[in-house]
Amino acid sequence: MSNKKEHSVYISNKNNCLFTEQFDSWERFDWNEDMPPYFKRLNEINDDRSFVILACSVMEYQIDRFLKTFIPKPEIIINDNANLNNKILIIQAFNLIPPHFVQIMNTIRNIRNDFAHNLNIDSFSDSNKSEKLPKHIKEMERLWEKFKNDMCYWNKGESLRLMYKDIWRVCVEGLRVYESNVRLFRQETEKVEFIEHLQKLSTELADKREKDEQEAVLKIYMPWRK
Repeated sequence: MSNKKEHSVYISNKNNCLFTEQFDSWERFDWNEDMPPYFKRLNEINDDRSFVILACSVMEYQIDRFLKTFIPKPEIIINDNANLNNKILIIQAFNLIPPHFVQIMNTIRNIRNDFAHNLNIDSFSDSNKSEKLPKHIKEMERLWEKFKNDMCYWNKGESLRLMYKDIWRVCVEGLRVYESNVRLFRQETEKVEFIEHLQKLSTELADKREKDEQEAVLKIYMPWRK
């Protein structure tokens, strides 16, 4: 999942976000402890509507996990009053991980809403019965094509459900692997030593600011002074 490829979904360009790639695995990866049952349930579903809705629910579960990793009091945000859109906006606002994950999350959410709120849509082949679904499918296709090196389910001519599964899989995997980055970041920034370092740094910066201001005043009133 951390393999560096051109246009890999798991990495980002520098300055796009705080963490542009996954750290070395400093903690035990627990993917196999909770995700296989969800994959099994999804693999047993035969209709697009049920598949899309369950997959999006699993993504929201992973989003909740991710938010709990770095928010000190997650219960304020992750509760019955919070909706998926707001949770995605929080991830976008903090800009911790590659921004294309937000694009994928929103695409998954939008397609889920198309199926959940339109009784005329039972499968991706019903997209002509929806005003919004064709546009969301095009966005899904764009994301799949951009990160196709990391995709493994869909092939040309097959059901779009597999394409949806592809972008869903890399999304939940990406959120899971970046948990380690965020957890380590939070651990280190909450240490007393880190706070003391910031206090020392602020003192040094304040001293420098005062010195620079004094020099600026002297240059105005004593321009001959070097």
